[in-house]
Amino acid sequence: MTIIDLKLLIFVQICMDIAIIAVFIFLVKRLATVNRDSSLNNGLKIFESVLADAEKTAAQFNQQLEEKNHLINKLNKQMDKKIMSINVLLNRADALLSNHLHSADAQDQRVLPNNQEKKIIKLAEEGYDLETIADTLSIPKGEVMLVLDLKKKIEKLQEGVS
Repeated sequence: MTIIDLKLLIFVQICMDIAIIAVFIFLVKRLATVNRDSSLNNGLKIFESVLADAEKTAAQFNQQLEEKNHLINKLNKQMDKKIMSINVLLNRADALLSNHLHSADAQDQRVLPNNQEKKIIKLAEEGYDLETIADTLSIPKGEVMLVLDLKKKIEKLQEGVS
């Protein structure tokens, strides 16, 4: 569930509350001008029960919103941990690649990218952004970012060796 969905749910909740208040005010004003007969009292009792049900529904809705918000925060924390793990792995790969390139002749040790990596690099060179490349090739954005970061680091290392 995205932030936009939460905002929409909050907006709907506020609209429901405003509508309930408006109906209540309308009925109270109407009651002030009309004689209080038994049918009106029955209508008032029905309205009170509807109002009580609406309040229960609003409370449940608020509880669900809080649960969704908690779930989103939990998922964000998990994603942050995964991103940190990927960055650690990327740094390790960078260090290993650096050691490997310095220990051997840089031109003999070029890394040949696979077909998908070539497509990612080609689209990036054509000026497409990260999301467009990921959508076009139907691969995760993280993988596209990883390939592009590795390409940049390899180029920097090759420039340093040359």
